[in-house]
Order: sequence, then C-alpha cells, then structure tokens
Amino acid sequence: KKSTVDLFLRDVIARKETGSLPPIHLINGSSFMYIRHSNLYLVAATRCNVNPLLVFEYLNQTVRIYSAFFTSRKPFEEKHLRKNMTLVYELMDECMDNGYPQITAIDVLNTYINLAGGTKALESDPYERGQLTSQITGAIDWRREGIRHRKNEVYIDVYENVNLLMSSTGQILRNEVDGKVIMRTYLTGMPECKFGLNDKLIMEKEDQEKQSSSGEITNLQDQNRKNVELDDCSFHRCVRLGKFDVDRTITFIPPDGEFELMRYRISENINLPFKIVPAVQEEGKSR
Repeated sequence: KKSTVDLFLRDVIARKETGSLPPIHLINGSSFMYIRHSNLYLVAATRCNVNPLLVFEYLNQTVRIYSAFFTSRKPFEEKHLRKNMTLVYELMDECMDNGYPQITAIDVLNTYINLAGGTKALESDPYERGQLTSQITGAIDWRREGIRHRKNEVYIDVYENVNLLMSSTGQILRNEVDGKVIMRTYLTGMPECKFGLNDKLIMEKEDQEKQSSSGEITNLQDQNRKNVELDDCSFHRCVRLGKFDVDRTITFIPPDGEFELMRYRISENINLPFKIVPAVQEEGKSR
C-alpha cells in the first residue's frame, strides 16, 4: 500500500503539470500545498484546517531565505540543497517552531546561524544573547538596536513593468503597470522614515480642512480630488498600515541593508510608452 506522500509524488510531481493544476491537492484527508521553484517543489502538508495564504507566504519566504544563504539572492537549484543539507536543517529549525512560522527575517537568521563554522560571540556574551532575544520577541524584530554607520545613506530604486494588450484595430484591451520599490538603508539607530505618494495631496487636504473650518464653501470637485490610484499594493511588514490608511503616507522603521518596501499595480491613467504599427508588404511568388 502506497503512502500519502507517494500518491502526491505520482499525482502531481510525476505528471509535470504544475501551473495547469491547483496548488492545493487533497489526498486521503491530507492537504498538500506546494509551489515550484526552478526544478524543485516546496511542499507543505497538513491534516488541519490552516490558512492557505499563510502557508504559501511561508513557502515563498523560504525560497527567498534559501536564495540569500546559498546563492546571494540568485535562484538556487537542487545541487545547492544537496551541498548544504546541514544548513537547510538549521534554517528549518529556526524558521518554524512546532508547525508555526517563527523567524523569516534574513538579517536575524544571519545572527543566529554562523556560516563560517566558528563559535558565535553571543554564545559567550550574555548581553548579546539578551539583545537577540529582545529583537526576536519585540515589536521590531527586523532591526536590532545599536546599529551605527559612519555615513547615513538611503537608496531607493523603483522598477516598473508595463503590460499592454491591444487588438488588431489598435484598441487597448488591457493595460497595467506592475511595480516594486527596493530600498537600501544604512542609517544609525532606530530611525523612522516617512514617504508620501504625493506631497501635493497632503497640502491640498490641509488647505481643504482649513477652508472648511473657516466657514468657506468648498467646491464639490475639490472634495473629490483624485489620489494616486493603486489597484493592488502590498508592503513590507515594517510599514505601519494604520498610518497609510489614514493619511496615505508610508511610515516605517527600515531594516538595515536591502529590502523590498512595497509592490503595487496601477491600471488607470497609463500613457503608452510607444506604439507598434505593423507594415506588411506582400511580394509575388515570381521574381
């Protein structure tokens, strides 16, 4: 009699139909949730009623962690896992505790796991152990206290992909922009950064509130000023979502080093960067 794992291997992996099948497979009362990375399958199995979004987020975070430890954030392959099985067990032990995700911050894992094979300084220093425990169990586990840099620097990179679907007659069927904001921060202490999607929006809102408080009549069009329309956006966990919902400002205490601040999608008010006009010239069969 084949085990449940063997049935999953036969029904999903052996068929090589990833993408055409749902990422959740139910076999003998066990739920298998999986993603594919290169030629590898990352699978989570459970018999309980769990949150599937939490599981898939953990699997994607696992890909990001393995890429950072094995190939410096480049896509890793099966050979990297075979060469670093001891490190894989260490990462799994730190990232999950009794079936619950625990630590997925790469900088915190670097503090725990020593790739050089030497003795950790925190093993003999009680103060370092206390600092690490406070960082993991505190409200800001993505940044430790006491960071110092000779020069405070912040780098911001915005990457955008324009997707366009156009008919043969030139009519735009669908257009959208997928973007992400990558930051590199080298700041001393525990700084609080604040970004606004558009400074003019805040100024107009303050002027509108002043006019309303002074008894002046505001135009209906002024009250319905358009904000920066984001159809879908996701933030790093350091961002205070409550502040963004109130005044549309991105407030956060950044991790030290490089991280992805946010992803977004826009589908309105998109100007096409260029147009493609086909020119076909038919030639006769004879010379």
